Amino acid sequence: MSDESHKTQVISQFTQQAEGYARLTGSMEDGGRRAKFAVLVGARADDVVLDVCCGAGAIALDLAPYVARVTGLDLTPAMLAQAQTAQVQRGVTNADWRQGDVYALPFADAAFSLVTCGAALHHMTDPRAAFAELVRVCRPGGRVVVRDVTPAAAKSAAYDRMEILRDPSHTHALTVDEVSQLGEGLPVGVPALHASEAADLPLDAILAASFPEAISIAALRAMFYEDARAGQDRLGFRARLVGGDILISYAQTTAIWVRR
Repeated sequence: MSDESHKTQVISQFTQQAEGYARLTGSMEDGGRRAKFAVLVGARADDVVLDVCCGAGAIALDLAPYVARVTGLDLTPAMLAQAQTAQVQRGVTNADWRQGDVYALPFADAAFSLVTCGAALHHMTDPRAAFAELVRVCRPGGRVVVRDVTPAAAKSAAYDRMEILRDPSHTHALTVDEVSQLGEGLPVGVPALHASEAADLPLDAILAASFPEAISIAALRAMFYEDARAGQDRLGFRARLVGGDILISYAQTTAIWVRR
């Protein structure tokens, strides 16, 4: 599939997913999560932030209270509409939104002091080229932050196979080693890597915001149910049965580079 065809597929998928995705991410309890993330990435009151592939605006709006200004950029207009709605609901006044392409960010070199990108590399055909753009628009001394799912190497292929069935715009979930290598040859230091695990998520809520093309929702659920029942994590999602519900979780990594 060509890059342009893949971008078309991303827009198609996330136009369909936008409302459900925003509902799913917006329902997550804060529990101090926003403040902890701001501390983790070193957010400062004078930071000018760019959140690339901002989706429904979760990271941008989480950081907004701690920084001077934040811009969210996404390829899909429907996602940006959800971000604008969330901005109004949360009363955030220092955020704005742009439609754009991660491979050709519409900003000058060194325009931002903090550049973030969450849950997006696994939808990219060339994550290294995208990362180079994140570095380009970051000021010397600024931070580039990537947060994404990072399956264990032994589970990577299984995870990708399942996720492509659920969401055809998925390409490849990078392992921790692959994430750490993104900055090689670019003007950034060695990344600080922070491992975490996504909170237990109800599979049915995720499937409600999914639009598979090669398989039915019912068939997907049956595959997860069997994996949870067997207790062997063949699919790489740590599926398990809890009170009749199927819950999934996954390893993720927040990587932070300093721009030289």
